[in-house]
Amino acid sequence: MIAMADILDPRHEAFVEHLFRRVCFVLNMRDFELRPLRRRVRGRKGSLRSLALGYTKLNEKKIVIDLYTPRTMKPRKLDAILRVICHELAHHQEPPRLYRDWFRIVRKIHHPHFWKQCKKNVEALRKDEILGGLFSV
Repeated sequence: MIAMADILDPRHEAFVEHLFRRVCFVLNMRDFELRPLRRRVRGRKGSLRSLALGYTKLNEKKIVIDLYTPRTMKPRKLDAILRVICHELAHHQEPPRLYRDWFRIVRKIHHPHFWKQCKKNVEALRKDEILGGLFSV
């Protein structure tokens, strides 16, 4: 359970949760959970935990996304949030691949097939009647 002191803008977080459900419906990705990234460290003013926009774990259907800007903690634009959601869902659609590089095996997380899937996700959201209007040109 999240304490109310950690929620900066409850309406913004509820709206992003609603949009996340729509994104999962459009991309046919069921049973995913969205959590906002809690970045501030309690007790120390102005200190941040990380500057990551979002992350996911492949074995869990949970996506953590930063909904606020790092320094001023203002709500991020919905366009940026939707693109981060597409990026994180693409990790589940195109998992990391193993490549051989001379005598080593390299695990590539952001490989070319991943970026194609990420672009397909963004185009699918642009074609949607509800989410398409939220993207900037």
